[in-house]
Amino acid sequence: MAQVCRWAAEQGFLQVTLTTFRTVPWNAPFYEKLGFVELAPVAWTPGLRARAAAETAAGLPAADRAVLGRNLSPEKPRR
Repeated sequence: MAQVCRWAAEQGFLQVTLTTFRTVPWNAPFYEKLGFVELAPVAWTPGLRARAAAETAAGLPAADRAVLGRNLSPEKPRR
């Protein structure tokens, strides 16, 4: 994850996001230790909304899923 976040920052991205299981004890807590926080649905981008909808359509209960984000320090302007 450190390498992904470093690469994203080098590319000018401001945030890394992911979806994970809320109910699996080591998933969300693991990412939270790496600086990720749960994002409220109002903060989801259209892409995150589509991802959540696709997961629900695939049979993953929305209540069991969490959308997490980690803000990055940009190292060069966003493209």
